[in-house]
Amino acid sequence: MKSKYLRPVAGFVLAVFSIGGLLLFVEEYAKSYFRNTVKDEVLRRDTSDDVVYEVPAGDYLSVNGEENTDEESFAEGLLEIAGYCAGDDNGTADLHLAGIITIPDLGIEEPVWEENTNLAMRYGVILMKESARIGQKGNSIIVGHRNTITHTVFDKLPKIRKGDEVIITTPDGFEQKYRVNGTYYCSPYDLQDYVGTSSDHPVMITLITCAREKGNCWRFIATLVPSED
Repeated sequence: MKSKYLRPVAGFVLAVFSIGGLLLFVEEYAKSYFRNTVKDEVLRRDTSDDVVYEVPAGDYLSVNGEENTDEESFAEGLLEIAGYCAGDDNGTADLHLAGIITIPDLGIEEPVWEENTNLAMRYGVILMKESARIGQKGNSIIVGHRNTITHTVFDKLPKIRKGDEVIITTPDGFEQKYRVNGTYYCSPYDLQDYVGTSSDHPVMITLITCAREKGNCWRFIATLVPSED
């Protein structure tokens, strides 16, 4: 008798999870498309000192798994995205550009924002406030999401290799070239060992993103030093 009901129930549960997964993919893909539209506009514009960009602030473009955002249904999210496309004013916020990071071997190009907020991380990566300014003596720590559904932002970062080139362009148009001198997987308990911000550090960059495949709250880290070229 058990097998008579078990198979249909298992089939129904599998169908529900499949539909849920498909909706999640469609929603995140739609959000990612419009986040990238905003980001690409930033990347195409000429940079200058103290560049300020106005971006959509509504949670309808939040990253999957982002904390401290209002819950809304799949339909509500898509309707707000449609409104954004139609020119509706759903609220905006200003972000300040610290630079643009380019990793040619991985096809990564992202704005680096001064703001350390969820909003800023939707449209690029962030420069941690406690760290050194880009190009100055010390450790400049840059953090970004790893959007594994749509393979955007720092999703490809764990593929970076020692010796790879990384270019950071400051708002005044100056290019700073770095090379990777180390890559690490780090548990949350050891993170501080890799992200010291003392001014005693020479000029360096630390890139950080999620590494959930290694465990909850694990991080992938790449350290960069100025290129000798």
